[in-house]
Amino acid sequence: MIDSMSQSGSRVGKTTVSLLVLATGALLLAGCDKKPGGQVVAVVNNEEVTRQELKIEAQQAQIPAGTDPKAAIPALIGRVVDRNLLAEYARAEGLDRAPEYVARRRQLEKNLLAGLALQKLAATQPEPTAADVEKFIAANPTAFAQRKILSLDQIRFATPTDVAKLKAITTLPTIDAVAAKLTADGVRFERGEKAFDTASIDSSVAKQIVALQNGEIFDISTGGVTFVNIITARRDAVAPNAEWKLAATDAVKRQNLNKALEAEMKRIRDRATIVYDPAFKPKAAAPAS
Repeated sequence: MIDSMSQSGSRVGKTTVSLLVLATGALLLAGCDKKPGGQVVAVVNNEEVTRQELKIEAQQAQIPAGTDPKAAIPALIGRVVDRNLLAEYARAEGLDRAPEYVARRRQLEKNLLAGLALQKLAATQPEPTAADVEKFIAANPTAFAQRKILSLDQIRFATPTDVAKLKAITTLPTIDAVAAKLTADGVRFERGEKAFDTASIDSSVAKQIVALQNGEIFDISTGGVTFVNIITARRDAVAPNAEWKLAATDAVKRQNLNKALEAEMKRIRDRATIVYDPAFKPKAAAPAS
């Protein structure tokens, strides 16, 4: 029912969003007691849809570059109206009183507030200095002057909780032996060709991987997944020097924001009172993401 917007193209900019909101005057929908006008662009069963809601909808939509802003308005309003109608239907069916709804609504509210807090924190971060940017470029050659794309033959599987079992797999001499071991043990896994950009991970790790010979096995475990790999081919992927400063500036901004977030989260945690059920208490405080 709800129209889906194209997922390709650039995100709509602030100017386009403003035009979208200003142009809604000719597309007002009639309500019951309430009437469209001013900040109200539509009324759905006496529930107002405001310009602010439409503005947020436009910001979240992926609209192809070059699209006429006015041409996008009907689809945007249609999405909001359809969503409101479905929400009204759900309330009539009592779905807003279900435990799942209550839990999800609380989660969405917390996620929204956390996102706004991150935006506020990011807005307070100073711009990296030219010296900081140059230092980052020099410290991360695998993302700049020595950047490469590696072709990998890769096996992926859920990381075993038993460290000994994981070691028995990752210390095998060949990737075919790893596949045979996983098959014999009844462990589900996926195998396929993957492209690996050395700029995508910490330079110290990327250097170790690049130093391996083609066909030499290596493994990485992260996020509950273990990746066993061999390099099958490699090629240079050095970007033009003119692009380095922009990429490095963005990377330094992310680093600075992560450091600021970690410090702020530590301050917040230190002031908070957190009591766990013993069965759910984490072994260590989770780092801010």
